[in-house]
Amino acid sequence: MNWHPRRHLHRYLLAALLSAITSTSASGLEFAGSKSCKSCHLEIYNQYLQTGHPHKLQRVRGAPPVYPSKTSAGVPHPPPGHSWKDISYVIGGFSWKARFMDQQGYILTGDQTQYNLSSSPHAKDAHWVAYDVGNSPRKPYTCGACHTTGWTPSGETGPHQDGLPGIHGTWVEPGVTCEACHGPSAAHVAAPTKVKPVTKETCRSCHARGETTTIDASGGLIKHHEQFETLLASPHSSLVCGSCHKPHQSTRYQTGGYKGEDTTCRTCHRNTQIKLKTKTGMACQTCHMPRAVKSALSTPAVYRGGTVPVGDLRTHIFSISTDPNWKMFTDDGKFVRLDDNRKAHLTVDYVCLSCHTSQDMPWARNEARRIH
Repeated sequence: MNWHPRRHLHRYLLAALLSAITSTSASGLEFAGSKSCKSCHLEIYNQYLQTGHPHKLQRVRGAPPVYPSKTSAGVPHPPPGHSWKDISYVIGGFSWKARFMDQQGYILTGDQTQYNLSSSPHAKDAHWVAYDVGNSPRKPYTCGACHTTGWTPSGETGPHQDGLPGIHGTWVEPGVTCEACHGPSAAHVAAPTKVKPVTKETCRSCHARGETTTIDASGGLIKHHEQFETLLASPHSSLVCGSCHKPHQSTRYQTGGYKGEDTTCRTCHRNTQIKLKTKTGMACQTCHMPRAVKSALSTPAVYRGGTVPVGDLRTHIFSISTDPNWKMFTDDGKFVRLDDNRKAHLTVDYVCLSCHTSQDMPWARNEARRIH
C-alpha cells in the first residue's frame, strides 16, 4: 500500500479520537475521575492514596516513580542497560515487585527485568530477577483490567493508550482508583443524594485467576491473585473480604488495613485457646495463614527429612490437615488439591516446619493436634 499523507493524518486523528473517548464505560456510564471524589470523601481519599492500588501503574517521565511516604522504598533505577528515559510506565513497585514498560508501551521481559523489593521475612535485599524469558525482549501490555481504571481492551490494532502500540487498550486512569471498584460515578458527582455509586464488593474481579473452582499453583506454592479462590475453598467461604479487611487501607506498612483478631477471628472463635507454653508473637494468622503464596520471591526451609518453600504472601485457606495421607497439591503441582466437599487444607510442613526446621513431619502433626 502506498503511503499517503492525508490518509495517514486521518488514521492518526481517528486513533487519537478513539483513545480520548475513555471517559465513558461500556455500559454508557461516564467516569468522573478520582480527584472528583476528594472534595466529599477527603479522609477516605487520603487513606486510599497510602495503599498500593492507585500505584499499580504509574506514568514516569525521566524519573523514578513516587510512592507514599513511609511505605515502599521505591524503585531506584530501571532494568540494567536502561535509563528512565527508556521507560514509559512502571507496573507495581509498592510492595513486592516492579516491572517496566518501554517507550512504545511494551513490557520488558528477559533477564533482570523484574525488580524484587526487599523482604524482611526472607532476609533478602532488593534485587533483579528474570521475567518471562520466553517472550524476550518484550511483550504487549494487556493487563489493564486489574492495573487501571476504566480499561477497554483493543488488541493489536488499537486504539492504544497514549498512542503507544504496545498497550493493547485504553483506560480512564492508570492504577486502581476509586471508580475501579465503585463504578463510573459522574452521575453520582452531579447528584450525590440521588445517584449512589456501587458499594458491593468487587475484589474477586482482580483477586482471582481464571476459574474460581480451581486454585492455581507452581513450584510448591499458590500463585498470587488467588485470594478469592482460596477463601471459597476455606471454612470461611461465607465471609466477604470486608470481614477482615478495611477496603480503603492497606495491610502493608502498618497502615491499618487488617481489622485485627479481636474484631475478626475472635468474633466467632472467642473461646479458642492456644495451649502452648511458649506463644510470644503467635497470632491466628501465624499458623492458619502461612506464607504459602508467591508474588515475587520464595526461599526453601530445610527441615528434618524434607524441604518446604516459603512464599511472600499469606494464604486464605485457614484449614490445617494432620492427616499423613493428605497432599496439599495435585500430583502435577499445578493446582491446590480439593477434597470431596471442594475444600482445601494446609499440610503441616507449610504451617509448622517453615519455622521449626529442626523437627520433622510426625512431630509437626502431633503438635498441630494439641495446639487448641
